[in-house]
Amino acid sequence: MAPRTKDKLRRDDLLAMMPAGAKFAQVKDEKGKIRYRAIEQLAVGDEIQVNTKGQPICTRISPGRPKDVKILPATPEVGELMERKNKSIADDPIIKMALQNPESPDVLHQILLALSEEAASIGFERKEAERQGEETSNISTRRVSVLKAIGDTWLKRKEQIASREIDLNSPVFKTLFNFIMETFRDSMGGCDVRPEMIETVFSRFAKAVGGDEWEAEARNRMKNTL
Repeated sequence: MAPRTKDKLRRDDLLAMMPAGAKFAQVKDEKGKIRYRAIEQLAVGDEIQVNTKGQPICTRISPGRPKDVKILPATPEVGELMERKNKSIADDPIIKMALQNPESPDVLHQILLALSEEAASIGFERKEAERQGEETSNISTRRVSVLKAIGDTWLKRKEQIASREIDLNSPVFKTLFNFIMETFRDSMGGCDVRPEMIETVFSRFAKAVGGDEWEAEARNRMKNTL
């Protein structure tokens, strides 16, 4: 009997041994890789794997990563509330800014605005409680916590603004500066400026930007734009 016929008989025997409801079988494919394949999609070169008892290794569900199951709302009213909540979250300026540009200083600015709004809301709540003769100590404690968070956030924002000054000694700035100079040199060459004139210009330019006075003036101008 030919080897292929023997393999087919062995596969038929193993398939007959599959328990009811089995949908995936562990196989070794033609490349020698162990994987699970749907029983109805077994390839010609797939060799069904068996356990120590000689029984085929199979499963009723895919052994891969389980798919996310969407949980439906209990009632239409709950579904409407969930939609409104999701829209409110999507429209939140902090989330919008964090998604668009998470490294932007404006993220902290939006947080500061949100904290201020929360503090104002708590302040209104306290005034209403005072007007109705109710206890306000818990409300005041909450507002103090929010105000402290505002103060901490403001300090971080101030540090953030101060740190926006470009570091003239950083490798990033030096790379950018050299690229600008290369572009300027190429532009002069494209305007038929004599090579000796280009070298003279760049020699005087290098002398001008190499002093402490130029760097100090550059820092002052950057600070005035913050």
